[in-house]
Amino acid sequence: MKLQVAMDLLTVEDALELAGKVAEYVDIIELGTPLVKSAGLPAITAVKEAHPDKIVFADLKTMDAGELEADIAFKAGADLVSVLGVADDSTIAGAVKAAKAHNKGIVVDLIGVADKVTRAKEARALGAKFVEMHAGLDEQAQPGYDLNGLLRSGEEARVPFSVAGGVGPKTIEAVQRSGADVAVAGGSIYGADDPALAAKQLRAAIV
Repeated sequence: MKLQVAMDLLTVEDALELAGKVAEYVDIIELGTPLVKSAGLPAITAVKEAHPDKIVFADLKTMDAGELEADIAFKAGADLVSVLGVADDSTIAGAVKAAKAHNKGIVVDLIGVADKVTRAKEARALGAKFVEMHAGLDEQAQPGYDLNGLLRSGEEARVPFSVAGGVGPKTIEAVQRSGADVAVAGGSIYGADDPALAAKQLRAAIV
């Protein structure tokens, strides 16, 4: 299972600082949507140039113009780009077309999708490299939120998937047991007093 750090920061400087601390422990460096919106495409380029050996994920959460938006992110240095699962099939297919042209990958983010299992299978059939079983920060803040729902959906879908939405030291083992291909840790790393130590401990928990 790969470890992905989600950098929900706002500046290129902060992103480079965090990436520099945790890169040796993670496989995928994700530029969170707030970072891409705040700092723009140069943030993608800066992170890729600083860490050329890492998979750089631009979390665009594209909803329309799939081919165009994926293309500009790939040209900026991204290896993976996200498209929303609630987008039209043609949007996902367009993004996949751009990915093939660049020999890169599309991740379909299932945030807000009610039937994640069905949409995961559809997204994979459309050419997604993997799907992301994702509960956003707002959803996680609601009373009674439980990561296990995402894990069950991933197990049932039987397609390559990542899990994002409360991945940390207490849940990383359950994420791996579910068969996830990627564990996405955001706040548990960037919100830690020592992000490098937090990433190292998560890496050590993966067997």
